[in-house]
Amino acid sequence: MLTNLYVKNMALIDEADIDFESGLTVITGETGAGKSIILDSLAIALAMKNPGEMLRETDEPAIAQAGFYFSDKKVLGMLSEMLDTDIPDGELIIQRKILSGRSQFKINSINVNSAQVKEIAPVLLDLHAQRDNLRLLKEENQLEMVDYFCGEKFAADKKDLRDKYGEYQELKAKLQGLGEDEEVRLREADLLRFEVNELESAALKVGEDTELEGDFVKLQNHQKINEGLSDALGKLSYGNENVVDMIGAARKALSQISDYDGEIMNLNEMLGDAEGIISDSVRALSDYADGDDYSEEEFSRISQRLDLYNHLKTKFNADTERLLSILDEKKDRLSVLDDYDGAKEDIERRIADVEGGIKEICERITEQRVKTAKDLSEKIAAAAKDLNFNDVRFNIEIETSETFTSNGCDKAGFLISTNPGEALKPLNKVASGGELSRIMLAIKTVTAQADGIETLIFDEIDTGISGRTAQKTSEKMALIADERQIICITHLPQIAAMGDYHLLIEKHVEGKRSKTTVKRLSEEESVDELSRLLGGSEITESVILNAKEMKNMAKEYKSENRS
Repeated sequence: MLTNLYVKNMALIDEADIDFESGLTVITGETGAGKSIILDSLAIALAMKNPGEMLRETDEPAIAQAGFYFSDKKVLGMLSEMLDTDIPDGELIIQRKILSGRSQFKINSINVNSAQVKEIAPVLLDLHAQRDNLRLLKEENQLEMVDYFCGEKFAADKKDLRDKYGEYQELKAKLQGLGEDEEVRLREADLLRFEVNELESAALKVGEDTELEGDFVKLQNHQKINEGLSDALGKLSYGNENVVDMIGAARKALSQISDYDGEIMNLNEMLGDAEGIISDSVRALSDYADGDDYSEEEFSRISQRLDLYNHLKTKFNADTERLLSILDEKKDRLSVLDDYDGAKEDIERRIADVEGGIKEICERITEQRVKTAKDLSEKIAAAAKDLNFNDVRFNIEIETSETFTSNGCDKAGFLISTNPGEALKPLNKVASGGELSRIMLAIKTVTAQADGIETLIFDEIDTGISGRTAQKTSEKMALIADERQIICITHLPQIAAMGDYHLLIEKHVEGKRSKTTVKRLSEEESVDELSRLLGGSEITESVILNAKEMKNMAKEYKSENRS
């Protein structure tokens, strides 16, 4: 859940440090006080929103920092995998510092990029404003919602479908690659035959080119090698003053005095070892020189063979190992072209087999979607009635077509009727903004225990409702808040009264500047704010009593209906 939000130098906020608790937190304030700045700052911290006009013209950095705590091991495991790091003690702190238009993101003091923050944001919280309800109107999102509740067997079927569909696409591409134009096929076959013959006649071997390069360098520098060998042998053993003779003379001189000192005897033995090593080296160099079998014919053969390798590597842009693979591929392709009808028939047969498998999976997927849609429809309709949709009918319709994709062959449609006698119609044809907000709330009531997201945030989604509907909405929020943390910006006293915690956003003028502050209200202060919401500019004693009664009724409802 969200535990803290720290904001500095953002819009009208100099600095704000806000702690959040579990349950229902309500945020109220006068119009224009800057209530949405709080949630906008949270969205900025999570890379869900660009700072834009919220940045000040100042040399000081703007900071938006959000702290979270998670106890759910499944959620922690998911976040750890996404971030490729452990999350110590379940605490996650995301900071975005902005200076001169450039952002720096950190997660638990480690530098990250915005893409990493964006990836985990949907796991951290679910933020809904009126504009966000438009997601409900898109068919793909409606089908996605149904799929989410279809269970593990369904998920396995969808994975099988994606694999089968990938195989199907590959086969279709192969079939298309065969081509229909006979003249084109014949030209391609002629070229392939030439290239296959060229590669086969080269009789390539992995590693041979490297060996040839070594032999070529050796033969190309044959004269230099011989001159170097002669020079080395002369200095070691052939010249008037060669190393072997000099070491021998040195040993003879030491032998004459070795009886006088045991250390000299040891030194003489060391020289003997050196003499042996040099003698062995001389023999090896002599053998190397005697074994020189250089011939112009061999040099020419190696040069031509190496030229062939280099030509083929350049032509096909490949190393030797890849050239051998290319040969196999071209032989396979030539075999297909030479037996076009047979190859086409084989691919078409395989496509038919895969299509059959796909249709079987799609049937199972459709069956599970229909069953889940029926169950969800009943639960959402019941939740909507609790939100004062007294005559609501809600149905998730699964429409199946003959064509299929990697997601199956279904479309989902959310249909609703809010008045008696009206036919079910698509959600976007019937619901107003306020109704969409309540339907979203009804859906969240149904899905709160299953979607794994601990924090739900609602930004004035209560717009357009009042009276009993507002009361029902507040009660439903209180029930969800028993399972999930809810933060709600509201202008309705019914919802504000239901809050477990109450934050007040106020705007003050200091000097020539306006500033927004955030204050956590006590019980008494919360009643005063409720009185303002109820009475407007004139707060009478009866309005205050009404506010107190509303607060007491909210406490009583939560006491009776929460676990």
